[in-house]
Amino acid sequence: MIYSLKHWLIKKQLKKREILALSPSDIERKHHNKTLPLFNDSSYFNGIDNKGAYFLSRMSFRNNRPNEHWLEFYDPRYGLLRRIPSPGEEKNEFHQGSLQFELKDPLKSWQVRFHGEMSGEEKVHQVEIDLTFKAITPLIDFQHALMLENTAQTIARAKWSKSFFNKLKETRKMHFEQGGMLSGTITVDGNTQNYEFHSMRDHSWGTRNWADWKRHVWMCGMLENGDCINVSMIKYDFLGQLSAGFYTSGNTIKFLRSCPLFEEFAIAPLFPEKASMKLEFEDNLMINFEWQRQTFVPYVMDHGAYNIYEGISRGKANGVAINLVTEFGFNPKHYTLNE
Repeated sequence: MIYSLKHWLIKKQLKKREILALSPSDIERKHHNKTLPLFNDSSYFNGIDNKGAYFLSRMSFRNNRPNEHWLEFYDPRYGLLRRIPSPGEEKNEFHQGSLQFELKDPLKSWQVRFHGEMSGEEKVHQVEIDLTFKAITPLIDFQHALMLENTAQTIARAKWSKSFFNKLKETRKMHFEQGGMLSGTITVDGNTQNYEFHSMRDHSWGTRNWADWKRHVWMCGMLENGDCINVSMIKYDFLGQLSAGFYTSGNTIKFLRSCPLFEEFAIAPLFPEKASMKLEFEDNLMINFEWQRQTFVPYVMDHGAYNIYEGISRGKANGVAINLVTEFGFNPKHYTLNE
């Protein structure tokens, strides 16, 4: 009886969240909330091509903590180039020093620029990046991508308290994703090359405390036929697995309705080199999804509070080839990575 009441209450609240609507300009701007000490506004672009190159960049603007950034570029001619030191001070909009994400057309186009030093395995390189993201899919609002029934059940099973509901606020992020192409030039030590990456971008804002995360998986990619897939899973130290995702084909969006638990595909090892799973989306769309990791880039968040492994992978979805990112994250208080 108590569980049923809790389930009804939380499902009602989750449905209210689904009716929230933002204008394109609200979605695309940088958000601030000084009343929340752990507020975070994060934007991310990835890119993978069919010649072995990939690109990763992220900027996170935070309250009372240093901002975050990722900037990685791999080409077989140069190896992996990384920008570890901060690219510079925060400026207006999505801009840290010499790294900038510039909005060109809301929901359609962004420009990613950088100039400065990036470190390779043997030496430091002078790099200039000028890439343009052009959307192929609609922008996906994760308010709709969340598996509603699964989420309501998970929250209803938890032990409710004032502390629990304070932590639960961390799950109330605004989160948007979009598939497209990331194209342009990257110049390394004066040598300019053209690139055309299959790409996903991500923009989210709200409370984020890496120390509360137990583990997560984020898998996203573009199929060679232009379709796009995402599967996202997370466990907090106060809550069981929450899952969300989508499949797009043209302008049609189908949201995730069933996916496996972590324990079914990522226990030994926690960061599998290859795996497969069955996914169910709206309207009984069944996807047999598999991937093989090619390489990965590691990140340490907040001085070791959380570790992320950004896998660059290739795979298939119902037999169609896909380039994708398979991102796995772990809290070292709870897990020891066993490759």
